[in-house]
Amino acid sequence: MPHDMSDRLWTSNAENDFYLKKGVMLLRDGDCENALQYLSIAADRNPEQGEVYGYMGVAFFILGMWTEAMDSYQRALSLDSSLEKVYFFRGVLHSQLAHYKEAIDDFTIAIEWEHLFDDAYCYRGACRVFIDDYKSAIQDIRFAARLGNKIAQKMLNLMNIPW
Repeated sequence: MPHDMSDRLWTSNAENDFYLKKGVMLLRDGDCENALQYLSIAADRNPEQGEVYGYMGVAFFILGMWTEAMDSYQRALSLDSSLEKVYFFRGVLHSQLAHYKEAIDDFTIAIEWEHLFDDAYCYRGACRVFIDDYKSAIQDIRFAARLGNKIAQKMLNLMNIPW
């Protein structure tokens, strides 16, 4: 490969990384609109990078654009099925839409990828309450509490259930 071509490829990858990192930084700062602009550029430059669509889904979710969030999560997972955090966030969206069984499925997949994912256990437990699976709900919430999840600990304390 000619030297100038490899330089252009490196610059292109560096630019792609810049747009992704800048979008993530803005998202973490709560500036979802500008984050989406940078993430959209990153997606346009590298449409096969699932991680970008996962972050776009989070931004859309925060903005209350749930259809766009779901579409972004679906795209991310179709490109990279190992993005456990995307399963988690899609599960949160499903739970907001009262799609509890789908949410439980997504939280379960996230847990399969990351066995000590305390938030996934906590949310899965909460969703199990809505489908009247109380025994499994308590097991999940207890496990999340033991992993240090403060919300799970408070839930159990409110119900006077030891964790």
